[in-house]
Amino acid sequence: MQSFRDEVAQRFRAVQDHICAFLDAENGVRYHEDAWTYEKGNGGGRTRVYDGGELLEKGGVNFSALTGASLPASAATAFHIPEGTPFFATGVSLVMHPHSPLVPTIHLNIRYFEAGDVYWFGGGVDLTPFYPEAPMVAAFHRTLKTFCENAGRDYVAYKKLCDDYFYLKHRQEPRGVGGLFFDHLRGPRETELAFVEGLGRLFPDLYRPFTQRRGEPFTTAQRDFQLHRRSRYAEFNLVWDRGTLFGLQSDGRTESILMSLPPLCKWIYGFKPDPGSAEEQLTEYFLKPRDWASM
Repeated sequence: MQSFRDEVAQRFRAVQDHICAFLDAENGVRYHEDAWTYEKGNGGGRTRVYDGGELLEKGGVNFSALTGASLPASAATAFHIPEGTPFFATGVSLVMHPHSPLVPTIHLNIRYFEAGDVYWFGGGVDLTPFYPEAPMVAAFHRTLKTFCENAGRDYVAYKKLCDDYFYLKHRQEPRGVGGLFFDHLRGPRETELAFVEGLGRLFPDLYRPFTQRRGEPFTTAQRDFQLHRRSRYAEFNLVWDRGTLFGLQSDGRTESILMSLPPLCKWIYGFKPDPGSAEEQLTEYFLKPRDWASM
């Protein structure tokens, strides 16, 4: 009889396949896959990387399922799980860095943990645009709100958690225009699994409207601004992201963990956008928590 953890891993692998089928079609170039094993325990994963194509400058869709001897502190704090507790962790995580500054970067993650007698689910999705259009951002949030309402979930609470989590404290600014974030879901396991699996399968509907802009012309100045904003993305992932910390603390596969970083970015000293410009509008209007779904 299949164990619950094996069922989760099987359904998460299917989510990875579902997302990659969409991206293969949008990008025009198929991913290349690295299958790897977890050297500090059992299990492993499939890292699928997009390196060029019509849409993506770099992208990755990771699946992993592994067991280890001791849950890292970055994952154990909420439940005060003692050091030395064996764990099982499985998940799907993706980050897409498009060529065009008119198409946003997007991140999605779904995950499941077991440690001793404790289990929990987590996940989320967030959007990081460079030259956003308000109707498209509002539609993105309405899609998430409808998804949550159909699943009996609190969109407002999950949106606030996202706004709070994807925040660069050292810059005092959000990473993007938000989305959903949730962790430590411990309701009936089949119900929680269906919810996070559903979020993973929603990805094509969330990202497809934005990918349609990939063929629009853009300027060198817009490309430079994209690279500047990507530096903020890199800073968050290296300084604040718990998933990155968990992967490194668990001695996971470094290439897969750092797959989320952009291929190119710029750190421009003391950058200030021109008054009234689209670049200023990003930071002064879009990078403020808003009730987008009601717009």
